[in-house]
Amino acid sequence: MGRAEEWLADYTRRVGDIQRRAERTQEQIRNVRGRAASPDGSVSVVLAPGGRLETLDLTPRALELGHQRLAATITQTIQAAHAEAATQTQDALLPLVGESDAMEFLRDQVGAALAEPDEDQDSAPRRRRGRDDDEDEPFGGPVLR
Repeated sequence: MGRAEEWLADYTRRVGDIQRRAERTQEQIRNVRGRAASPDGSVSVVLAPGGRLETLDLTPRALELGHQRLAATITQTIQAAHAEAATQTQDALLPLVGESDAMEFLRDQVGAALAEPDEDQDSAPRRRRGRDDDEDEPFGGPVLR
């Protein structure tokens, strides 16, 4: 076999290796599930790929939190599940892209997206004020108007 044929065979083998690693990575990312539970266990969530909420479980204890604390607990639990999913995605991509500028860029982007809100901002969920006649209705009024 001549040099050109050896080079082409080696190149074809390396491209095949990259393709197989990419296929494995795609499969791993398709199977990513971000799972998290609140510290007291009253709220647990599972997020599907892309961040879609797949499961939200509330224990009877969750209903004792009151609507504002429950909303905050759900939000924090979803954020924790997002962080878990991001870690799984990074772990899946690492064998494909290695420790590279691309991986560092991904880490920076994920870190920025998951960063805690500024301490000056009120992190409690904000309630949208409805019309005055909504005050008698639970949670600020009907969903549909």
